[in-house]
Amino acid sequence: MADDFVTPTTSHRQDWQFQLVLWSGMALTTLAGVWQFANLGVTLLTLLYMLWVLWAAYFLRFATAMLTAVTAVLLINFCFIEPRYTLRVASLHSWVMLMVFAVLAFTVSRAMQQLKLQMQQAQLAAQQSRFFQTLAEVLSSHMRVEDLLQAACQQLQQAFGWQVCVVQLMPGMPLQRLAGAPALQVQPASVQWALDYQRAIGAGTQDWPELGHCLLPFGLPHLEVMVVAMPLGQAPDLHFLQRLVHQCAEATLKLRQQIALADAARETCEAQFKKTLLTALSHDMRTPLTAILGAANVLADQQITLAPTQSSQLLQSIQAEAGYLSQATENILTLVKLEAGERALHREWQSLQEVVQHVTQRYLQRTPPVALAFSSGDKSEEWLVHMDAVLVAHALSNLVDNALQWRTTETPVALQLMREGGWLVLAVINEGPGFAPDFEIASFHSRRAARSGSRGFGLGLSIVNTIMQLHQGQLQLMQASLDQAPSNQATLDQPTIVQRTCVRMLFPFVPSNSLSPEEVA
Repeated sequence: MADDFVTPTTSHRQDWQFQLVLWSGMALTTLAGVWQFANLGVTLLTLLYMLWVLWAAYFLRFATAMLTAVTAVLLINFCFIEPRYTLRVASLHSWVMLMVFAVLAFTVSRAMQQLKLQMQQAQLAAQQSRFFQTLAEVLSSHMRVEDLLQAACQQLQQAFGWQVCVVQLMPGMPLQRLAGAPALQVQPASVQWALDYQRAIGAGTQDWPELGHCLLPFGLPHLEVMVVAMPLGQAPDLHFLQRLVHQCAEATLKLRQQIALADAARETCEAQFKKTLLTALSHDMRTPLTAILGAANVLADQQITLAPTQSSQLLQSIQAEAGYLSQATENILTLVKLEAGERALHREWQSLQEVVQHVTQRYLQRTPPVALAFSSGDKSEEWLVHMDAVLVAHALSNLVDNALQWRTTETPVALQLMREGGWLVLAVINEGPGFAPDFEIASFHSRRAARSGSRGFGLGLSIVNTIMQLHQGQLQLMQASLDQAPSNQATLDQPTIVQRTCVRMLFPFVPSNSLSPEEVA
């Protein structure tokens, strides 16, 4: 691209080839005219000389075109106008012809030069437009200011062969190089001068032209300065460089605004998270604690006579509320851990089948035991996932608890493990009322309330979604309506609509034979 990017101020095309063609053509035209003057005539020879003037005007400088026109007038007068081989002009007709030729040569040469300049300017504008478009695409692909500036310097280095760097001078701090070529030696005083007066200095400018490079400030409120060093003999195009710096400054400002907005959004989410956490603590813990305390007080009061069934019901209530309290506490602690992101994960290559079997075994140990139907697509192959097994087991337990809570009475909860393309899919399936028609995966959030009639604030699904994102996975929701006939047609006029709900956890699949023994260990 550097060879194609030509400007009128920096082009040093060698024109000796065009000079050779021009004067050789003039000489051949003169010799042919002298030899075949009777057949060609003055008019045709004058037109041939005009063509060479146009050639000179298009391919060479205006001064060369004027020299060609003067030479052509002299040759026409000396060789082809009576009396021939003298500079005298014998007739008014000949004088008029020579004057018209001279005026036409001057006018056409001037017009040709202007046309050539306009073509060069149009070509330059098109090249610059393509370059700035490419630069904008490169700058928009970066999410850090340092990477953006480094990409801009590399783009200029590749396109033009310039040495470019970006420096920053903070008050009370030494000069800091943000990006670009480390070989450039920049004086802090020159950078401070450029920032104070907010204009370009150095090579190609009227201020400090003795510098071997050009300094261009980004403009207020920026404190960055771009330093451009060009090869010897190449004059900088300040207008182009100022447009370049302006585009980099605009991209930097936009990126910093995006980062500031992202930080503000993160702070808002953190504040909302704390609010949600306090709400969950006050609601999800106070309610079961109150129930446990009330049931325990009734059992401990010797003055209250309870039937065995009543005592059993109170004990079951205490057990259920304690289990719910344990799950709510674990959810809240997990949510706090997930706020730390991937840094809090302890990921290892572990068997997904073993994690599922561990969870199913825990449900069998409950009182009363809960049996989960587990099926695997390929029992002969062990599927390994780079995961935090504790968090994945907790996510699966949340989905199972949700399926148990919202299933139709006595219908089983099934677990299925299968492979689909580049994913390992772990599905939790139940039959029940299902999710609301307008429920979407994107709505999983720690502050979203649970459905009417349930306790809690829906932290479980938010936790599962966050865990899957930290494992570069996905969470999908699928459900289909099933018509289930009622048990008593005399009391119910319409069948109950039952949803078959399937919540799928998708993990990236990596073949076990592609892992080294060190990774698996």
